Amino acid sequence: MITASSRARLAQGELEEWGTQVGRLARPPVFIGLRGPLGAGKSILARAVARAMGVGGALPSPTFNLLFRYDLPDGRGVVHADLFRVESTAELWELGWRELLGDPDAVALVEWCERAGDELPPDRWEVALEHVPGVPGVRDMEVVRFGNPTALPALS
Repeated sequence: MITASSRARLAQGELEEWGTQVGRLARPPVFIGLRGPLGAGKSILARAVARAMGVGGALPSPTFNLLFRYDLPDGRGVVHADLFRVESTAELWELGWRELLGDPDAVALVEWCERAGDELPPDRWEVALEHVPGVPGVRDMEVVRFGNPTALPALS
């Protein structure tokens, strides 16, 4: 388990595998903020988590819709949001930010979480992904715990 922060260099398959582990072990409520430049793997990781939790079918990027919610048969939910186009925290409230943060049965996967500023929950995980120059398909990843969120699996 990650206790404060952890770093790893992962190929895309390893990133997806870690996301699968997160999805299998995630116990709501949990907020996972995803940071990194375009193409760094934020959506790849979010999809792996959602699929492992039981979300089937197409999992489109929420870049244009900003937020997708998937309700699972066991009562849990997966919320996948993309804040890339959000320009102010006032827009968060129009998206239903309060409901997202207050849902005790949901795992929230929020790309471009830094755009939420001070509206981020105090208990959360943030995953920062960066391209490795000259090494296609490999990312540097740092996972940081803020407050006291539910546990995530260790990076290997």
